[in-house]
Amino acid sequence: MKKSLILLVAGLSFSVSAANYGMAGCGLGSIAMGPKGSQVSAGTTNSSTGTQFFGITSGTSNCAEDGVALKQSEVNSFAEANFETLKSEMAQGKGENLTVLASLMGCDAAKLSSSVRADYGSIFDRSDVTPVQMLDRVGASASCATR
Repeated sequence: MKKSLILLVAGLSFSVSAANYGMAGCGLGSIAMGPKGSQVSAGTTNSSTGTQFFGITSGTSNCAEDGVALKQSEVNSFAEANFETLKSEMAQGKGENLTVLASLMGCDAAKLSSSVRADYGSIFDRSDVTPVQMLDRVGASASCATR
């Protein structure tokens, strides 16, 4: 029972190390067996628990390549926490939060600022635009690295 609980907790931990798994791929099996452990057992664990699918879609359980999923999560969290301020700064084409957003998205701050100011009407074309929708539109507008 204790062993199962430990494996469950290990599977739920949010690990983002790149390629820290063997031939069976990422997932709970990669955490439990490691890259040098039994890959048959790792593959069976991944298949029977469904953690590989979850890990790939969420960037957890050793399934994030170079921290890309973690980076996108960071951008989304920042946008959600600073949404109203970002809207205001985008309308002005300048601001501290807009500069930070550019950095997080892998964009040139000056290019992003001028781009979102020019495209503000299409980025916020409705009153119910969400932070994630805003990021998709900003990324398309400025051709940033993470979108």
